[in-house]
This record gives sequence, structure tokens and C-alpha cells, in this order.
Amino acid sequence: MTELIIAAGKTALAHIRKNGLSPDDISSIFGASGAAKWLAIAGLDHKVFAQFMSQRTDKTPVDLFGTSVGAFKLAGAARTDADTTLRKMADAYIAQSFEGAIDFSSIDKQTDIVFEKFMGDGCADNIDKGIAEVLANEKYRLHIGTVRCHGGLNAAPRRQALALGRAGLLSPFTDRHLIELVERTVFSDPRSDIHFAARDGFPVRHADLTPQNFTKALRASGAIPLYMRAVQLAEDPKHFYHDGGMLDYHPVPHSFWPETDGLVLYPHFYDHFKLRWFDKFYPWRKVAAHKLDNVVMLAPSRDWVKSLADGKIPSRQDFPKYRKNEAERFEKWHEVVRRSHVLGEVFIDACQSGTISDMVVPF
Repeated sequence: MTELIIAAGKTALAHIRKNGLSPDDISSIFGASGAAKWLAIAGLDHKVFAQFMSQRTDKTPVDLFGTSVGAFKLAGAARTDADTTLRKMADAYIAQSFEGAIDFSSIDKQTDIVFEKFMGDGCADNIDKGIAEVLANEKYRLHIGTVRCHGGLNAAPRRQALALGRAGLLSPFTDRHLIELVERTVFSDPRSDIHFAARDGFPVRHADLTPQNFTKALRASGAIPLYMRAVQLAEDPKHFYHDGGMLDYHPVPHSFWPETDGLVLYPHFYDHFKLRWFDKFYPWRKVAAHKLDNVVMLAPSRDWVKSLADGKIPSRQDFPKYRKNEAERFEKWHEVVRRSHVLGEVFIDACQSGTISDMVVPF
């Protein structure tokens, strides 16, 4: 069984087939929304950051961009000890437990616990230290994707539901179904001089990522409307901030990211990309190859996924499914994470041996 798919856009493909892949080739690393789906590549991410990127000799900082769980994992990876932090994050995510109703309050509580465990090393008083590490890391510049809400999405849940319902009805016909409802907002490490160039009709509102707004920006990146409480920022109290995955479900550099000579490394739990949150409901709505020119995707193969418990990668729906037997969910999810480290080992071996030149395929 081939565990790992390595796919690349035209420019990235030509480079890898000629030169292989080095950490010095990477200018950006992306992370997608997907909640528990991330566990299927937790071990791959671990090897990427704790082993592959640790061999980088180019002193130019690498930009990290993610939405939702993609932003969470990249924040963890940008701490001083990515090896330990990413392991803690996987364990903390798995350990979430819902004894009562799964509602705004209980989800907020579990999110706080996860954040405390991987950004504060298990202690709320240490979170500031974790944030300081990210914002002082000379190797990386973190960018967190969110959406700033307008109209019906900047209102009470009932109006949010109506606005989302209308957007959902429009989504099969246009990828601009969220126009006038959301504004792409990226919180960036203030040391970064990155300039965005929106190409998909949704301009970028750019804000500094600071010690004061870090936690809220990260929470906003994964705050699914109607499922999680909206985030309000002290510097912008009149607007709700929600899940960046609404616009950038599997963020695509072509949408807004500046063009660079470097490659975008993209560990991903699927072998394809979906642009917007609603696109996941439509099999035909996949991102075209020409929009992935300098992207290198690492993803588990479908055969590998089928070999997992339940024959699929973890999902948010597993929380209610295993509600009465959380121990079974814990066991299955831990096994997925253990096996995901094999994906990372395959990637490292391919890069070190040079066989990645033969393994890589076009999108």
C-alpha cells in the first residue's frame, strides 16, 4: 500500500523532478480547516516541523498561514519546541470530553482546555509565554485567517442561520455566495512585510497579530457559525469574527497569497482542495490545478484511509457518535495519530533518498 500521496503544481513538479525537495525550497506552509480531520496528518505535521524544517539553512523566515485547526497547529508549530507542542496538541484534541450538552458553552470550555494544554503547557498562566515564543520565533511568521462578519452574519444566531441558509442555496452556482456577508481578515505577525493581492473577489483586511489579540484571533479562526460562539475583538467591537474556513476552507495561495519564487508546502488530510466551506457538499467543486502552481501537497492515500478504524479519517461528527463511549473514540483517534507518523516517515525518507522525484505526481 502506498501510504502517502505527494502531488505538485506545474512549477513545483518541475522543480522536484529536477532537484528533489529541500526545506530551503519552502517559502510558505499552509494548513486547512477540518477540525478532527487534522488528526489523520498530525504525525505528518510533526515530522515536517520537528525534522524536515529543522534542517533548513536559509535564514529567511517561512510564512505560515492557516484557518481553523490549520491555524491552531501552525501556532503550535511556531513555538520553540514544535516536537513537544504538536504532540501535546494532538493529545489535547483527542481528550476533549462532553458530559452534558454539546453547545456554545461546552465547546468554548473544551477549546480553552486544548489551547491551555498546547500553548500554555497545561497551565493558563503560561499561555503568554507560548504566545511570546510564536511572535519571537526567527524561523516563522504566523498568519491567522478569519472572516469579519457583515449583514446577517453580524447579528443574533437566528439571523445568522437565515443568512447562511441563503448562502448555502446560492453556493452551487457561484463561489461568491458569501459576498457582503464576510470579509477575509488575516492577522499577521507584525514583523512580516507580506502584502496580499486578492484575486477571488474577496479583498483582504490585514491586521497585526499581537499578544493582546492572539488568543481571540486564533479562536475566531475556528469559530464555526451557529456551532461556536462568535468572537469580538476589543479593537473592533462592532463586528463578529468567525471561522476563516468559510472563505478559505482549504486555503489556496492563488486566492490572495503573494506570488513568490519559493514553494508552498501543504500537508493535507484530503487528496484535493475545496475552496469554500459549502463546497465540501459538492463533489465537483474542487480547486483547479492551475491555481496550485507552486504548491506541494502531502496527503494520505485513499487506501491508507480505508485501512483506518471505521474506514475513514476522524471527524467532528465522531463526538456525538461516540458520546456514550468516549473511551472507544479516544482509542481509535490515538491509533490514527500513531499511524499518521508513518506518513511523515515516508515523506522524510523520500526527501533524503531523492525518491520524491519519482513519487511526485501532478495535480
